[in-house]
Amino acid sequence: MLYYKVGKNTYYTNVDALAAFTKDTSQRLELKLDFKFIDNEKLWRKEPPLDFTHYMDLNSKAIADRYDRIELRYSGGTDSHTVLKSLVRTNTNFEINHVATSSISKFTNDLYKHNLKDFQKISKLDNVKKFETEHFNDMTTKDFEKALKHYKGHVGTALQNTGMSWIMGGDNTTFTLHTPEKTAYVFGKEKPNLVIKDGWWQWKVNDAMFSDCAWNFDKGDMVWFWFSDDVPELQIKMTHLRVRAIEEIARMEKITITDEWLEQVQRASSKWYNFILAFCGFEGLNTVLNSVRPKLSDPAGTRVNEYRTYNDKQGITNLYAEYGQDIKNKLRSDLYQLGEADSERTYTGEEVIHVDGVWTKPIPIKPVPVEFLPKNQIK
Repeated sequence: MLYYKVGKNTYYTNVDALAAFTKDTSQRLELKLDFKFIDNEKLWRKEPPLDFTHYMDLNSKAIADRYDRIELRYSGGTDSHTVLKSLVRTNTNFEINHVATSSISKFTNDLYKHNLKDFQKISKLDNVKKFETEHFNDMTTKDFEKALKHYKGHVGTALQNTGMSWIMGGDNTTFTLHTPEKTAYVFGKEKPNLVIKDGWWQWKVNDAMFSDCAWNFDKGDMVWFWFSDDVPELQIKMTHLRVRAIEEIARMEKITITDEWLEQVQRASSKWYNFILAFCGFEGLNTVLNSVRPKLSDPAGTRVNEYRTYNDKQGITNLYAEYGQDIKNKLRSDLYQLGEADSERTYTGEEVIHVDGVWTKPIPIKPVPVEFLPKNQIK
């Protein structure tokens, strides 16, 4: 469903695509999503007329008709919990797989315990036929070395200093699951990103949003819920709602929209992030999981040192550093930024603080009202 084009050549991992682009920067680099509706720009120009939940439920029914078994990859966050509510509304039976990282640090363990009662309530819903928690398991140095040799995925994940990324996206890129049924592994992927170009709102998606979905399943399909050729209106409606939400924010702030402001307001750290989510109909399991900010925060200031201590204990700290250097040596230096780790990051000392994402080709949606355009952009 996701691949990369560098000139005429096709690549299936971000690591390979960025390395090829580094060797020949005259070639165009682009993320491609293999859905027919994305290439039909006329569909995007008109907002689908019905409520967002209508299109969600149509897609839930389409998935239920196509597959014998549905497994929701569930965190309780705004994406996966909104999908869960649609499955329940349509009386669709499904199973839940929840990944817990409580062994990494006291912070992640506290977060898991805080949400445990709410997860237990979800497990008792009539349509939830199984609720399975997949606990993070420690990697030995030998396991980690093997994962480094076979890693397939995203540069941003490759440079993260947390072992879970490697277990989930390392050498086990093919999941061997003992289920006889045709299964849909449903992920709540992914919200649109908006840019303004030539006076138009335009849709784009960043490949970093899919960095944890580089797996293959031998008995089933990975399904990104918000992308569907059965119900193309789903992603398109979401995009139009996002446009309206951001225009409303601009009115409240009484500003014209610059590229910098637009980028900032869409970030998870923005004070408006939850406003945009609610405007578009997204809701998490509880107040903590309803926002990415509490999951990223660390009031006690212990998370950084706990992650570093964890990796030291596993004997993989130096392996991370060596592998990261190998990746960086293959990339243009302006594709990433180095800096000092901070309290929102995963370890102390110098680290990669940003890896530029690869974007889909923008799709024009609708003209931006003149009141929001800076004078130099009004034609």
